[in-house]
Amino acid sequence: MSECKPAKTPLEINFKIEKPTKVDEEAMAKYPYQRLIGALIYLAVTTRPDIAFAVNHMSQFNTNYNMQHWGAAKRILRYLKGTRDYGLLYTKINKRLYGVVDADWGANLIDRRSYSGYAFVLAGASVSWEARKQRTVALSSTEAEYMAMTEATKEAMYLLGILKDLGISYEKVTLFNDSQSVQELIQGLGYSSRTKHIDVRHHFVTECYHTGKIALTYMPTEDMPTDVLTKSLSSVKHCKCSTTLGMTNSLTTSRGGVGATK
Repeated sequence: MSECKPAKTPLEINFKIEKPTKVDEEAMAKYPYQRLIGALIYLAVTTRPDIAFAVNHMSQFNTNYNMQHWGAAKRILRYLKGTRDYGLLYTKINKRLYGVVDADWGANLIDRRSYSGYAFVLAGASVSWEARKQRTVALSSTEAEYMAMTEATKEAMYLLGILKDLGISYEKVTLFNDSQSVQELIQGLGYSSRTKHIDVRHHFVTECYHTGKIALTYMPTEDMPTDVLTKSLSSVKHCKCSTTLGMTNSLTTSRGGVGATK
């Protein structure tokens, strides 16, 4: 891969791929797929939120893959080659910790589970992020967004505890999302027969809202940076989202953002 052509994004836009119908161990033995995904997970978790969704998505094929999956995984390496000088840049600013939350309803072709994505930004860059397939099937986009908000709220409580131990106290964390129906549901304004099936454990976020631990703010979908954590995007949108999460070229910041390589 040292001589490969760089890719502008980790996955092709609107990327879709399914598991093979049968497990072909002989064919799988030809590709070190699991070792590659394992190495990429380390990067996605520690320093590269811009590949978190791609790596999480491809990891679900660890037990059943073929040449097509191997090619898609290598594309992530091609993207990394073009952005190897990129990383998270933290700067001293006065902005408080905040979170951005999103979900992509029923996006997985295999089991129709949704994807959740959240990121928390402090000092100009992400300090915590997650891209994950939800554990249960959401029956509506509101439920998918609500489940994503719950996971983000749990992380917000954890980060508030860490900051308090460091001598930095925040009364609340503002969470941005692009679903007004979810905000109404959390505030107690949107409850109906169509939403009462949502599992009780997800109402943890409602309690945190009413006790003042989190604040909710609407962010338009076109401005939501966590799209990069829930789906494959065009190079322009991928660049915009990654930059908002704090990704920058450590050597030359004027190259146009992540994915600017032609």
